[in-house]
Amino acid sequence: MASAPGAPGRSLLVLVSLVTVVLVLVSAVECYDGHHAAAARSAVARRSRLAMGTRHVRHRRTATPHRYVLAEKSNATGGGSAKNRSSPAASNNATSPTPAPAPPAEPSKHHRNHRHRVRNWIIGFVVGSLAGVISGLVLSVLFRLVLNCIRGRYGSRSGVTIFTPKLIRRAEHLAFLEKDDGLASLAVIGRGGCGEVYMAQLPAEREGAEPRFIAIKKINIKKSADTPNNLSDEESRQLDKQSRQIQSEIRTVGHIRHRNLLPLAAHVPRPDCHYLVYEYMKNGSLHHALKGGGDGEAALSWPARLRVAVGVAAGLEYLHVSHHPQIIHRDLKPANILLDDDLEPRIADFGLAKAMPDAHTHVTASHVAGTLGYIAPEYHGTFKFTARCDVYSFGVILAVLATGKEPSDPFFTQTEEVVGLVKWLRRVMLAGNHAEAIDPAIAGAENEEQIVLVLRIAMFCTADDPKERPSAKEVRCMLSQIRIQQDLV
Repeated sequence: MASAPGAPGRSLLVLVSLVTVVLVLVSAVECYDGHHAAAARSAVARRSRLAMGTRHVRHRRTATPHRYVLAEKSNATGGGSAKNRSSPAASNNATSPTPAPAPPAEPSKHHRNHRHRVRNWIIGFVVGSLAGVISGLVLSVLFRLVLNCIRGRYGSRSGVTIFTPKLIRRAEHLAFLEKDDGLASLAVIGRGGCGEVYMAQLPAEREGAEPRFIAIKKINIKKSADTPNNLSDEESRQLDKQSRQIQSEIRTVGHIRHRNLLPLAAHVPRPDCHYLVYEYMKNGSLHHALKGGGDGEAALSWPARLRVAVGVAAGLEYLHVSHHPQIIHRDLKPANILLDDDLEPRIADFGLAKAMPDAHTHVTASHVAGTLGYIAPEYHGTFKFTARCDVYSFGVILAVLATGKEPSDPFFTQTEEVVGLVKWLRRVMLAGNHAEAIDPAIAGAENEEQIVLVLRIAMFCTADDPKERPSAKEVRCMLSQIRIQQDLV
């Protein structure tokens, strides 16, 4: 992903920060030792001066004149025991021991032990923290390498790259795509601007296992043997455009994972084309589901449509907010929203998607890309695509879900004044004719309030000024509240 190249730089920054912290703590320990040693020496000096002063005071208080000392000495030598007995005070003064001066005090052993314990604790803490961070970085790198190998980020020798090992367990399951006639026996389930889409069944892992199906999107990137050599400039530009789109889709959706995004399962390169493998969605696209199945199947109910709206908003929030760098889809429309077995929406077809770095605010294109009717008005004039342009496209999808009409519906060309879906919706909603805007297939008193709320959100998302449009996160929160109310009813 885009954040991988910056990992070594971040690791180096972390190591430099840790070394700086170690140096600061070591300096603090040295300052701590020096401060306490100086404090101890000053305390010793103060106690020595105090002891000296006390000794001089005592000497001045207890010392006797020199002549009396001589007399006492003479009396003591001359056998003056009686005089000594008759003057007990003098005897006591003469015989009382004079206190010896106190030796200079030294720092106690307890103080030294405490100082060493503090220093050892700080050094041990720093060394342990440093060792833990380094081991964590090493384990994270090893884990990323193992995860990339499991996900197939590093392609096999045959060139097959597997991104979803839960679906494609072995590269041998896609070996038939390496043959020239590998798609001859497969059914075509769709066609797009880049190529056809086929359906295939994977080999069963064991007997009795449920069959697994995949959708294979073929994109031509080079002239094949049956392609005429005298291609026009427009056809050559179209081939170059397809090649750029396939590379963009591989880089963009190869490693993103979200329940409302259709992940790329595998990539099989060929000399003249690329095969993109996806999980097969048997319920098809939202475009076909809104019109009902060809076998008489009814169109989607309102609760199912509201669930689709919330799911698409959640997937769009992931692309715009949670994923780094931000991804702009640039081609949101019902045909690019697929429905799984539980009618959970999956945003697909990232051929026009762009990864926008965090320091950028928009993506500049050389020409307008997308589907008419879903493109934001400012994109036509500036060629600058922002996240709010995706929000505009999503607002059109909300209008389609509630009204049952798409921008290309003949209804908008049969009127005297040619207007699009967005302008028509504004006119109807501002006039208060809510019932006119609601799809008859989902009309009902129990759903009208929620449908009107969704239509108002669609108007907010399709505002002419991009600054007045809500973000994908705000839209998802508003739709989630409506769905909660619908569940309570």
